[in-house]
Amino acid sequence: MIRTNLSFFFVSFSKLKTYMTDFINNIFSFPTLFYTGLLTLVILYWLASSFGLADFDIADGMELDVSDVADGSGWMNRFKLDGIPLTISISFIIFISWVICFLLVHFYQGKIADSLVEIFVGFWVIILAPVVAAPIVGTLCSPLKPLFKKLNEDGEGRNADSLIGHLATIRTNKVTMTFGDAELDDEGANLILKVRAEEPNDLKRGDSVVITEYLIDENTYRVRSRT
Repeated sequence: MIRTNLSFFFVSFSKLKTYMTDFINNIFSFPTLFYTGLLTLVILYWLASSFGLADFDIADGMELDVSDVADGSGWMNRFKLDGIPLTISISFIIFISWVICFLLVHFYQGKIADSLVEIFVGFWVIILAPVVAAPIVGTLCSPLKPLFKKLNEDGEGRNADSLIGHLATIRTNKVTMTFGDAELDDEGANLILKVRAEEPNDLKRGDSVVITEYLIDENTYRVRSRT
């Protein structure tokens, strides 16, 4: 019985090792490698945003919606990407494109004898993968459009001077004239604000600040130390 269990363990471990080897080979094979690099950047960006190392606001993401760009609304509507923040759309398109390339490499790698033809096909896969991914992302994110719209409206609602004088807590490692985030507890709703402060200053994560001014053109708030 023990020998049987050990045999099963080693067989399972061997299969897992084979799967992991195949997975690593696939993600670093052309054309998957291209989107593996982009996906790594996307993951690093969202991790940085989560830890307050990147300056991101979903309301700004709505403002950067490609549907606002000339001649862009047509294909955005066609792919159902209108109303979805650009950063989220791009992130998911890159992820789906990566999955498409990964599956193609997994099932068809080695089926094309000519390496030049394989490279040619790979380049076309890189170009066409986002075209296939875009409507998939649009369909998957469509149920979330009301949420994005509400967040955008909440963001626009913050554009008044109603928050001046309120206290907020710094989320980023520093606050400068071009960078900084702060969290404000507005009747139970935690608002993430883009904040700016005169330099030099000693503001850091966790410090309490007072909102002193709203900068309309930049959609940011100027703050100063509470003390």
